[in-house]
Amino acid sequence: MSASTTESVGAGAVSPEQAALIRRFRADPLAAPDAQLRAFLLPLRNLPAARKHALMRLPAQQAWTLVRLGGRDAPVEIVGGRWCSRADAEWAVFRARWQAVHGWDPERLDD
Repeated sequence: MSASTTESVGAGAVSPEQAALIRRFRADPLAAPDAQLRAFLLPLRNLPAARKHALMRLPAQQAWTLVRLGGRDAPVEIVGGRWCSRADAEWAVFRARWQAVHGWDPERLDD
């Protein structure tokens, strides 16, 4: 596949560069990102707080769950899921934010 083509995934398309960055993040969500990966992740991390997906620690269970921030004077909504691995939890929040912005689940990238 040449650098100018895209892969069709679900309802959207992704460039080979984006696909490589998604795969790299998936392989190690806890790794310190280099400049290229940081620039790729920044738009998802800088989404407006209201309705943004985030992780909430469940201390009694030593796990994380996915939530949606409520914004001003609105409660946090528990979306669900339970991850004991922080890496799996970080991938889950990436997937949720990506899907909210792009309309398809990056887990389907290699389908």
